[in-house]
Amino acid sequence: MGCFHFIRERNRYRKRRASAPMPSSVPMYSPTSNEVTSRSEDSTTAKQTSKSSGSVSSQKSIPELYEERAHNLRVFELKELRNATNDFSRLLKIGEGGFGSVYKGFVKPPDRKGDGTIVAIKKLNPQGLQGHKQWLAEVQFLGVVEHPNLVKLIGYCSVDSERVPQRMLVYEFMPNKSLEDHLFNRAYPSLPWSTRLQVALRAAEGLAYLHEGMDVQVIYRDFKASNVLLDEEFRPKLSDFGLAREGPSEGHTHVTTAVRMHPTALAM
Repeated sequence: MGCFHFIRERNRYRKRRASAPMPSSVPMYSPTSNEVTSRSEDSTTAKQTSKSSGSVSSQKSIPELYEERAHNLRVFELKELRNATNDFSRLLKIGEGGFGSVYKGFVKPPDRKGDGTIVAIKKLNPQGLQGHKQWLAEVQFLGVVEHPNLVKLIGYCSVDSERVPQRMLVYEFMPNKSLEDHLFNRAYPSLPWSTRLQVALRAAEGLAYLHEGMDVQVIYRDFKASNVLLDEEFRPKLSDFGLAREGPSEGHTHVTTAVRMHPTALAM
């Protein structure tokens, strides 16, 4: 019953307040000089915040970043890569995929002095599943990213004067092939579980870098065991960025809903 007593008391208070005489005038509020200064500072801070958020929305795209860093990639001549692979000999062929064939090669430094470097050379197959668009994507994305768990692109070759246009990519050489080879090919030793765990963790670090470690977000879209390459100490490096895309821009939630994963990614 206490609630009814509270309601009656509240109604009595409202009646007394309504019958009370109103003041003849209401004093106007006048801000002090300190308050004016404080508001001015708050307004300046808000403008600076607005400018800061505006700079985020105007961040550079992958092509723009590539233009700034393109000088880090070496441009190879076709003759040089032919010599490096004995004219793309089958004996030096170490892999094949949708892009084309991959060859083991040996290239000399740009100044032709000092020791050479063992590299992997991916040669575009004009009749393959991928083409110039994917080749260009690889050059631009790998020309921008830099992380110990992403394969390093050394340079590229692009020749249109031949009867068939030539497109090639030159990577650091990964002697222990791919994760897929060690998971499904009995010709290679099986990886212990401790190594598999380290491969999974470091591959995840590479993905985290693409998603959150740069000024622009990169969506890999082709994560599978065959694209996880292993160096001499079985450290993983993600490769094949032909299907990669920039992440969503300001005000957008996604780029595409197309699925690019592969079942072998679950084998890790």
